[in-house]
Amino acid sequence: VAFLGLLLGSLASCFLLCPWLLAFLASWASFLASWLPTKAQTLASFSLSQLDALWALSHGRCPLLSKAVRCVQHGGIRQRAASSQVNWQKLAISYLWEEAALAQRQSRAMMRHVWKNYEDRAFGMDELRPISGKGVDSWGGVGQTLVDSLDTLWLMGFEDEFSRATNWVEKKLDFDKDLNVNFFETSIRHLGGLISAFVLSGQAGLLAKAQDLGERLAHAFKNAGEDGGKASSWFSRLGTWLKHYVSLGGGNSGSISGEVAGAQLPWSDVNLRNGVVQNMAGFVSLAEVYVPLEWKALALLTSNCSYAHHQEEVLRLVNDAAGLENKGLAANLMWPNGSAYGVSDNRISLGSRGDSFYEYLLKDLVFIHASSTSPLTQKLWHVFLAHLPQLIVEVDANVTSKPGRLPNQSFYHQRRRSAQLLSSEPWVTTRLPNSQASLSGHSARRRKTFGDSRRGGWFENFNDVRGKWAFMKEVTYQQTVPKMDHLVCFLPGVLALDLFRKEYRTITPTRLSKDQREQLLLAHKLTQTCVHMYFRTQSDMAPEITRFSGHGLVHDLGSMHNILRPETIESVYILWRTTKLQIYRNWGQRLLAAFSRLKTPYGFASLQNVDEPSSLQDEMPSFFVAETMKYFYLLFSPDSALPLDKFVLSTEAHLMPRLDAWAAEARQSGCFPQPSADDAESSPPRESAGASAASQLEQPHEKK
Repeated sequence: VAFLGLLLGSLASCFLLCPWLLAFLASWASFLASWLPTKAQTLASFSLSQLDALWALSHGRCPLLSKAVRCVQHGGIRQRAASSQVNWQKLAISYLWEEAALAQRQSRAMMRHVWKNYEDRAFGMDELRPISGKGVDSWGGVGQTLVDSLDTLWLMGFEDEFSRATNWVEKKLDFDKDLNVNFFETSIRHLGGLISAFVLSGQAGLLAKAQDLGERLAHAFKNAGEDGGKASSWFSRLGTWLKHYVSLGGGNSGSISGEVAGAQLPWSDVNLRNGVVQNMAGFVSLAEVYVPLEWKALALLTSNCSYAHHQEEVLRLVNDAAGLENKGLAANLMWPNGSAYGVSDNRISLGSRGDSFYEYLLKDLVFIHASSTSPLTQKLWHVFLAHLPQLIVEVDANVTSKPGRLPNQSFYHQRRRSAQLLSSEPWVTTRLPNSQASLSGHSARRRKTFGDSRRGGWFENFNDVRGKWAFMKEVTYQQTVPKMDHLVCFLPGVLALDLFRKEYRTITPTRLSKDQREQLLLAHKLTQTCVHMYFRTQSDMAPEITRFSGHGLVHDLGSMHNILRPETIESVYILWRTTKLQIYRNWGQRLLAAFSRLKTPYGFASLQNVDEPSSLQDEMPSFFVAETMKYFYLLFSPDSALPLDKFVLSTEAHLMPRLDAWAAEARQSGCFPQPSADDAESSPPRESAGASAASQLEQPHEKK
């Protein structure tokens, strides 16, 4: 009886509501036909509040709490004023930009909160502790947070703060210290930060500091000693033996373990005062040997061509030793001569110790602009793209889970499974999709489980909700590892930038080839995976490492911390600039809200466990200010805030000048091939380096 009563009541309600539903659907059909197709978006791209606002605008009314549209009260209904009866689609765009402006203001407020406390409590020190409010020289007392943050201050319009910071750099920053520093970290944070600040401001003292640091770090390119060569030879023979049983990256693996006599990768650590170099861990990391943007920019600005020459030699050495022209991928750990470090846990990975090498293959092409001037870089990037499918894994997250098997238990007991066994699982495929359907196909319904199986947030369309997840796996000598570092989330942004750099305007599918459409689709799917690493946790913050199984994303219980990394928001920003799809800004708004909840009295704290929102950790790395805050600000700013046809962002998000925008300096330095006549004519004349670079950027109207 209860069931029949409920059924009859439902039918009666449906009968009464049908006219309203039909009218609602008709209005939305008109909305879709008139606006969405031109933007290549779906309703799933928008939040409920945005849909409500757009519906109101399409019906002559006003969205709530909006100042973008002038409204009047008429018969108890807020309607657009007569002067505002313009094309409603334009008003819709104004509303969305108003929403973005509020998010931009929030990002500036977060930066102001950090910097005020840094100036008051730790000015000139390496880091500020966000909970205790103490300043610490955790990197040896070289002003790391200050130098790393200079261009962020400039971009956000904090002119007085920038002036005080650069005054400290010119008068008090001293690199003449008996201090061992990491070559890679110091290059991307300090050298890159000083170069970027000089490019933006034109202050000669900043370039002088960068040149002084460059001369000290250049000792890292000294030749290797004989001891390292002998040890390397022994492990090279081990690698030759291993190659008969395994292959990293496919194809002939002989060159991965081969020796390259007489050549030397940069040492990992160098003493700033006496130039003594060493490899602290006994090996060098692939990600840390190749730093072309910072060193080529220094060569451009100082006319010291040896800086650029070192980087070209590093790339040639890695290519010769690892056979990159054939394989496209290299082992992460290497001996100083470029041969693979002979340990069983050495691996091919786009995460820790491998990430920025592949990132810089593309960004070096963006820096030099004319790809013909660096044929090796161009070739290695294209070969990398061709071999990337070997690391792509598609996981069907909707497959029915096995009874009694909880998602967060699976891989702690199965980490040593072989690659062959893992590939035999029915839910794993390791191929690049040939069409959208292969990445967004339907599958069986998944039974609900607690904890790790939760999936939340926005999706671009229904196929994204039901479709397969895209991941990047790791490959060791012995097995395939189903884990994905947060660091890997740089990849979708780089894939999108590769397409965007062709014309530097919003991409539409009709202008792309089939391969390019697949590349853009892969970038979207990987970004979706990265943002849901955040959305699935209790704090909306992603862990350092996430594993994947037949259930989709699962926890790595030993890596649940978050240290405010920027890679995901970086890719979200690049995808927004590339496609202008609202879904990316919506993802960014949710990420911004998650980061803002980590606010402390003195800054923003890291998390010890992302499923315990109160487990704040008294750490705030400098890259949070240098990268994370910068990408949030740029995501919600007009394109003119950072013209990507004039600058390329380094792996630390520092602004490096592109050669075609600095044609005069490129010719004067003599370190780079002369651009063609057409390129030279297309480059506008500039009065001075600093003034020109600064004129390319739009400063915020709001001042402190």
